[in-house]
This record gives sequence, structure tokens and C-alpha cells, in this order.
Amino acid sequence: MSTKPVKFDSETIKVESSEAHSNVLEDSVAINDKEKKLPSETSMVKLKPKKTKSKLLKVFGWSFASFIVTASIYEAWQFVDSMFEINKVLGGAVSLIVLVTIITGAGALIKGRAKGKRLIKRNKVRKLLAQFNANETYGKATDYLDDVSEEFSSEVDISQSLALYRQATHKSHNDSELIRIYNDQVLSGLDELAMEAIRKHATESALMVALSPLAIADMALVAWRSSRMIQEVSRIYGCPQTAFGRLGLTKQVATNLMLAGASEFVAEAGVELLGKGLAATVSTKAAQGIGVGILVSRLGIQTMQLCRPIEFDKNNKPKLSQIRKLLTSKILSIVTSKKEEKNLKQGEEND
Repeated sequence: MSTKPVKFDSETIKVESSEAHSNVLEDSVAINDKEKKLPSETSMVKLKPKKTKSKLLKVFGWSFASFIVTASIYEAWQFVDSMFEINKVLGGAVSLIVLVTIITGAGALIKGRAKGKRLIKRNKVRKLLAQFNANETYGKATDYLDDVSEEFSSEVDISQSLALYRQATHKSHNDSELIRIYNDQVLSGLDELAMEAIRKHATESALMVALSPLAIADMALVAWRSSRMIQEVSRIYGCPQTAFGRLGLTKQVATNLMLAGASEFVAEAGVELLGKGLAATVSTKAAQGIGVGILVSRLGIQTMQLCRPIEFDKNNKPKLSQIRKLLTSKILSIVTSKKEEKNLKQGEEND
């Protein structure tokens, strides 16, 4: 038996150990990859795509509408014919009234359709101007800005603002610079006019809710003032809407308000406004009035964003801080004045 010491090759052992370690790592990675590829329970559950309206339902809608129109025309014809049987002069007068009604109704529908298309066109123009602003192109935004200016001029006198805009622009300016100058010279004045209208309607809504004793009256008043405000703001930006078009615009405003996280905003504003000190000062109706005023002002700002041809940036985006302060001061002044009157009356009765 040999007594010589055994020599180990350290380099060989290191290589073999590193290879074994790498094999273990590769096996663990392969196992992890297999586990990742296995279908999980959440990936097996998916929401089905929303079903479109069936053709049968569409046919029913068109046929029902056609039936109503045909029946109305037949009843009108029978009414006019019966008037002619009674008296020719009376029948002629009724025929003239019906003719005027048909002509004015058709004209209103055509005009409303054109105004509705103007709002759709405004949305496309806003997207195009945003692309021009991002890409800094040349000569593409001028025609769109001129078209928008004509629409503004039909509702608001912007001659001075346009003159300042044309003086500040030059042929060397790219589209991004033109949009910025137009935003500063023309749209800033319209924004201030729209914010003034929003402050007015929001304050009036808050006061009416705070002073109204009926909840149903509150709802009617808020709906009425909100509709008037949306119409006025859309008119300021050259997109006036008819009664039916106003319903569509209100729906878009409400949808954007929900997508923008309005519930969280109102909750934060409520915490800010109705803290412990203020909640102890104002009554329940006054607090409701402040909340309604905030909601109405938020609707107005969303209307501005839909009707504005250029998107707001961080610098010119409207804020609700001033409106909140105005609403709070108005409501608190009314509440304090009522409390003072009540205390005076009690003091006089005690004397």
C-alpha cells in the first residue's frame, strides 16, 4: 500500500463543481418556465365581448318608428280633411298651420344635425391639432385654426383677439408655435368667459339647493341650471346645441366625468370643504348646496374640454379652488346671516 500523499487537481474540481452548479440552475430555470407556462385559474376566466344589438331588434326599432310616423301623418290628414268638410276657410288655415309646422320642424332637425356634426368635427380637429403640436409640423394647422375662428366668430366677438394673434404670428412659426400663440391670444379669453359662466351657474345652483325645502325641487333646479350652463359653455366655443343635441353632449360630459374619477374628486373636495370646523358651522342643506355647486362646476369644466379645439395643458388647465372658495363664502354668509336674524328674533321675543 502506497503511503504517498494524494494530490487533488483544484482546477478540475472547480470546473466540475461549476458545471454541476450550472446544471442545477438550468434545471431550476426549466422547472420555473414550465410552471409559468401552466395555465392559471385567472387566465382561464375571461369576460365575453359585449354583444351587439341583434338585427331583429334593429328592424323592430325602425318599423316601430315608421309606424308611428305613418299613423301621425294619417291622423293629421284626417284632421285636415274634416276641417275642410266643416269650412273651406278653416281647412285652409289648418293646412297652413300644418305646413308651417312641417317646414319649421324639418328645418330644426337639419340645423340640429349640422350642429351635432360640428361637435363631432371639433373632436377630430382637437386630435389633429394635438398631433401637429407633438410633431412640430409646418403649415398644417393654419387652415384648421381659421375654420375654428369662423365658428367662434358666429357666437362670440373675438375680433380683437384674432388681430393680436395675427400680429404675433409669422411664416417662420411651425404648427406647435402657432397653436401655442392661438391658445394664449384667442382661447384664453374664451376660457375666462366660460369659467365666469360656470361660476355663475354653480353658485346659483348651490344657493337654490341650500334654500330649497324640497328634494324634488332641488333635482329639477340642478338639472335645469346644468342644462343651461352646458348650452352656454358650448355656445362660447362655437358649438351650440339644440335640445336633442344637448342631451347627447350631456351624456358625453357625464361619461368623461365618470372616467376622470369624479367620485374620488368629489370625496376629496367634500373632505376639504366639510371638515370638522365647517361641518359644525353649516347646516345639512348648506352642505348639500356646496356639494351640488362643486358637481355643477365639474360638469362645466368637462364641457369646456369637449368643446375646446386645443387640449388643456398643465399651465392653463382650469382649477376648482377658486370656485370652491366662492361657493363656501356665499353659503357661509347666508348661514351666518340667517343665524343672526334668528338670534335677534329670539332676543326680541325674550325681551
